[in-house]
Amino acid sequence: MTSVAPLDQRMYGAAKRLLLARLGGADEKPAAQRCLVTEQDAVDATLLLVAAIQEQLLAGRIPRGSATRMCALLMLIRDHIRPLPPGIAADGTDLLSKDIAAMVQVVRTSTRA
Repeated sequence: MTSVAPLDQRMYGAAKRLLLARLGGADEKPAAQRCLVTEQDAVDATLLLVAAIQEQLLAGRIPRGSATRMCALLMLIRDHIRPLPPGIAADGTDLLSKDIAAMVQVVRTSTRA
């Protein structure tokens, strides 16, 4: 993926502002809908992030547990954008729904503590 550094830096700055606001106990007020990002753009972005995390994991730059947690969080985002295909057990149970529900609880516990 080719990237323009100033663009990445500006978007990273926006991410840091959101994080700092949240850590300060507030959420920034959102702008009006821009109608620039399609559902497919968002789905593709989640997969590009998974690929970037995998690349860093394989290069030994991040621990496996961190990579696993980041990808699990990305799958929550992906499921909200476009539901993930079911993870079906031999008895027909959708195992992924239970995992998604458990991961949502992890996020809620982590962000509301």
